[in-house]
Amino acid sequence: MVKHLVRITTIRSEGLAALSYFVSSENEAMVIDPRRDALIYHNLATESESKITHIFETHRNEDYVTGSLELQSYVPDAEIGHSKKTKFGYGDLDLADGDIFQIGKMKVTCLNTPGHTDDSMCYVVADTSVCPNPIVAFTGDTLFVNEVGRTDLVDIRKHSEMSKKLYASLHDKVLTLGDGVIIHPGHGAGSACGGAIGDREFSTIGFEKANNAWLAMDEEEFIKSKVNQRLTLSSHFKRCEKLNTDGPPLLSSRKPIEELDISEFEKLLVHPDQRAIDTRPHTDFLKAHIPRTISLNLNRIGLIAGWVLRANQTFSFILNDFDDLKQASNSLYRVGLDNIIGYLKNGFNEWRKSGRAVESIPSVSIEDLHTGLENNTIGIFDARESHEYEQEWIAQSMISPLTRIEEEVLHIDDSAATNVTVCPSGFRSTTAASIMKRNGINNVAVFLSGIKGWKAKGYPVES
Repeated sequence: MVKHLVRITTIRSEGLAALSYFVSSENEAMVIDPRRDALIYHNLATESESKITHIFETHRNEDYVTGSLELQSYVPDAEIGHSKKTKFGYGDLDLADGDIFQIGKMKVTCLNTPGHTDDSMCYVVADTSVCPNPIVAFTGDTLFVNEVGRTDLVDIRKHSEMSKKLYASLHDKVLTLGDGVIIHPGHGAGSACGGAIGDREFSTIGFEKANNAWLAMDEEEFIKSKVNQRLTLSSHFKRCEKLNTDGPPLLSSRKPIEELDISEFEKLLVHPDQRAIDTRPHTDFLKAHIPRTISLNLNRIGLIAGWVLRANQTFSFILNDFDDLKQASNSLYRVGLDNIIGYLKNGFNEWRKSGRAVESIPSVSIEDLHTGLENNTIGIFDARESHEYEQEWIAQSMISPLTRIEEEVLHIDDSAATNVTVCPSGFRSTTAASIMKRNGINNVAVFLSGIKGWKAKGYPVES
């Protein structure tokens, strides 16, 4: 291996669409925005025979818990750096605009780029073994592929002010780095931190200048468009923000996840603050599930765990396979939900073999939904977020966003003969239906075809 080459490895947090980076040169390395299950970076350092010297954060993240302290527990000599604009309760380096670090052959320049947050930082890298000019920039939540950072999370009363700051940061600092500079953003497609982030996980400044609509706007249009932009708001944002300010506890301090026999698991189910999470495919859950459990499909748990679960709750899992435990538990840890008690030994099959009761939730077809709405025998609840609902909705539907259903479920009007949950394609609506049923709404069903299927059939939507 040629040690002086700059090598970049992208690490993804599925569901959250969060991107972190292991960047090495010679025998030294830095990590940008590590996730909380941080052993992966230590392993990469071992494989590349590199020493992690710096852990840089692009800002105080809102949608996930940072893994900087976790990683530092593996590599105690590594220094954590983040902006001096926020008074963090941990870390070693309070970074200012223009600070420079030499890591291997990399010259790393810190750029303060306020807008998404005041403490937003970009890290610009030059490979000094080639030339002094920058070659790559890690842009955090300032610039994405096809998008720019949201500006509503610091304080909605400062939405316009933060949008103005972001415009200046983009045009006065980031875009001036050079068209050939590669950008590696903090999030990819599907993240709640942007509206329409592109599927690619990297780009160049020149490509974004030519193709990113936000960068073609003048300041007035940019600010107006940002203020009018509506994105997902989840209660877990504030929890993550606080943990990332104070410093999250190390995962080694939590209690081990236990294997629970049926009697232990059954006792947990009746506790009002316990949430038993069924990670099997949502179609399997609908066919048969343990009473009082909620559906968080393993393929979606990374995205919606933070939306529907709360920090004052405890958690247990019904797994499709024991190998799923790592992904399921890490998905909760990444959004600051540490109170995982255990998992049901041998899963749902063991429960069923015991002869204990199981429940099911029916699904409705497109034609059944259409007929039921015409006959006023169906109530329809849309589990999407407000900004999605406002674009288009099925007539007569009531909005019940997944991010708020935990608090609002007791006030849902369930007087219709059948209460049907809907989302784009059935995943969120299954979770919503399971929460409704857990709270005593038994006449619930799921529209698995979703709004996509409804429209494909040619039925109208309101807008």
